[in-house]
Amino acid sequence: MDLRAARQTPPIVREAVLPADTHNLVAVIREYVRWLDMDLSYRGFDAEMDAFERVYTLPSGMFFVADAGGELAGCVGLLRHTAETAEVKRLYVREAFRGMSLGEALVTSVIRKAKTLGFSTLVLDSVPQTGFAQRIYERSGFVDIAPYYENPVEGTRFLGLAL
Repeated sequence: MDLRAARQTPPIVREAVLPADTHNLVAVIREYVRWLDMDLSYRGFDAEMDAFERVYTLPSGMFFVADAGGELAGCVGLLRHTAETAEVKRLYVREAFRGMSLGEALVTSVIRKAKTLGFSTLVLDSVPQTGFAQRIYERSGFVDIAPYYENPVEGTRFLGLAL
């Protein structure tokens, strides 16, 4: 889709509805991983995708999508770690929809939802390829934190936000 066509149907950010959104959402997440050009097996990516609906259904997790008239423009997930802490997962805006502040809208939505679910802390990891997303996180109040798992990818930043 070209940018002109993308802008004809301004995306709205909404909670993903599973199983209706599963196929398209998993496809967008796999597009994101191809864009990263890295192997995420160290984080159990294939198992996560195989169990997507179980993993990303509350209370364990959920996703927001930017919906442009039925086409998914982007996404961001939330995954419960503990009763107090959740992880922000897979923030991605597809190329045709960039420049529309969707990353900010998705992050704002996931922060708001985390608060309503009673989490006190959000954490995330961000690999070097995601520099633009890191700036969105920083503008949203995230700060560098100690790693919360062993990561083999040099230059990965770990960020946290007290809610």
